[in-house]
Amino acid sequence: MPTRIPISIWRKQEVLRWIEEGGDGVPTRAIKHFSAKGWKLDGGSVHRWWRDREQLLAADPASRRRARGGRRPLSGAMEEALYDEVVAKRLKKKKVTRAWIGHMVRVIFACQGTTSASPDGFMASPHWITGFLRRYGLFLRRRTNLTTLSDDKLVDRAVSYMTFPQSAKPTMDLHRTILMDETAVYFEDARNQTVDIIGSRHVVIRSTGFSSMRIMAVLAVTATGKKLPPLLIWKGKALPSFDKIGGVYVAHQPRAWVDSKLLKRWIDLAFPLVDTGEEKHLVWDSMRAHISKVKAKCAARNRATSASARRSRTCCTWRSMRGRKATKSSTRGSATLACRL
Repeated sequence: MPTRIPISIWRKQEVLRWIEEGGDGVPTRAIKHFSAKGWKLDGGSVHRWWRDREQLLAADPASRRRARGGRRPLSGAMEEALYDEVVAKRLKKKKVTRAWIGHMVRVIFACQGTTSASPDGFMASPHWITGFLRRYGLFLRRRTNLTTLSDDKLVDRAVSYMTFPQSAKPTMDLHRTILMDETAVYFEDARNQTVDIIGSRHVVIRSTGFSSMRIMAVLAVTATGKKLPPLLIWKGKALPSFDKIGGVYVAHQPRAWVDSKLLKRWIDLAFPLVDTGEEKHLVWDSMRAHISKVKAKCAARNRATSASARRSRTCCTWRSMRGRKATKSSTRGSATLACRL
């Protein structure tokens, strides 16, 4: 907790008036006088008040600090140059750290100073760096994976995508329209933050040592709200079939990921080959495994269905929020794909 207690302007004015009237202009005499009243004063503060007495006596007594009484920036031009360097580096998508800011400001200080100036003349303490970041609205940020779109682009992509399923909605069977996604399930909560008492010297969180271990869960639901049995993917040698334990399917993959081979087997599980209807749809995101060999499998299944039904039209249609066919290059972003099986 801070031990320094701020003193209001009206108290400082009272001390200055006593020095002028009862202290004969000697600041140190005020220490003994006001200590008897219970005030805690030190000689350095009283001398500083007496030196700035004209500004203090003209200040508002109700305020707690003298206006513009804080420390002035070392050099406004230096900070502007440093800010330009930070912006230029971020425009190149390069990382900017506090250590780099401290190094650059010392270099700029040496270049803008006299010939005798050196980087050692300005230390660029952590406190100064924190103040610089606060003054220019800069913060330490985590790297984000998704690109933030403007409102116009987001609305345009949403409308572009929604026009596609709306056209297929009259012939869509909601009971056989499946929405699916994959998510990682960790054995332990990996967050290193907790609520604790203020002032605790150590904050210890119990760990099992398996915080980085995970499995992959494939979750799916029909458009009517019926949940399909989940698929849990463990790390291990891949097997040709899924095991069913209780109401959950279990599979193995060398890296506990969802690849194209495993996803094609899941499609056969969710849409049996004996079901030859044409109203089946699958809605998912644009992950790479969703738009590579799986697309060819959907087309192959549709050709088999069309041959058995003696029909010649194509039944596999893909559309993304970007308004073009899904390719491997569309794995980034929040695109959603719909496949009619």
